[in-house]
Amino acid sequence: LTQLRSGHIALNAYLARIRAVDSPLCSHCGIPETVSHYLFTCRRYAPQRHRLRQAINGPLSLRSVLSSTDARTAVLDYVAATGRL
Repeated sequence: LTQLRSGHIALNAYLARIRAVDSPLCSHCGIPETVSHYLFTCRRYAPQRHRLRQAINGPLSLRSVLSSTDARTAVLDYVAATGRL
């Protein structure tokens, strides 16, 4: 969760900033692969995101999913289900 909150995580936007990869773009969507993109909009993870939405009461936002202790398990389950991080 700390890495998601800080943005210092193995997503292309950060990896490109530290020159670990050439492009900040999501290989699936072609837009910057940020924490917000990974959690909320990447089409590759739509099924996992659906389960995240069901587990969290209320709208999905960075604040709601990364600050709420109630959302912690749902977010960690999402991360595990995507197999990305």
